[in-house]
Amino acid sequence: PQYSVPAADQSFECVSAALMENRLDLIAQWIANQYLTLCRPIADVLLSNCQCRARCDCESGTLALAVFRNIKDHDMSIHCLARQGALYRAIHYAKTHQLGSNKLLCLLKDIPSTDLAALLVLEEGLNIGEVLSCLQENHNDNIFISLLKVLDESCDLKGVLLNDSSPETVQWSEFVNLCVELGEQDIAEELQGYIMTADALFKAVDTLSSTATE
Repeated sequence: PQYSVPAADQSFECVSAALMENRLDLIAQWIANQYLTLCRPIADVLLSNCQCRARCDCESGTLALAVFRNIKDHDMSIHCLARQGALYRAIHYAKTHQLGSNKLLCLLKDIPSTDLAALLVLEEGLNIGEVLSCLQENHNDNIFISLLKVLDESCDLKGVLLNDSSPETVQWSEFVNLCVELGEQDIAEELQGYIMTADALFKAVDTLSSTATE
């Protein structure tokens, strides 16, 4: 080539100057033609330039995603995909790059939605207890209840409860209380029934284990 690609700091200055003039078209051309040394600060300034309040559909967010993917910042790549409403793509990307369930729960914490929560439980097989804990801890009560309603209406709630293997730290009784507080008595009874069944099962297993060792 007849040109030299500017260093990362100079590339950042070029992008910042172009943003001052609202020349996203120019930045897109530079990125497409590999005229820049892409780096995290460039991705960050493009993302901060996004003014979308809900789902991101602006060019600045799209360019930020392109940079994050180029520099292999997988966490921010799935973040941008989720902000664009591309939840299946975000989850597929996370799976492809083996980011693990903790990263997906962090994504739910950062960009909470019923659709994402349901996908994590039904498509990715995350424990519903851990997903509910994430929502409760971050005060996403509306999404907490909405998720349980979606699962109940699709007849998936009993199945995911029975398949749950969340750690003992999950506070199921708090989930029941929250449902009651929010006026969802039927859901609360469903969870209470699961708790009673699980307790009986654990006690039976403990009894069998004790008998076997005697």
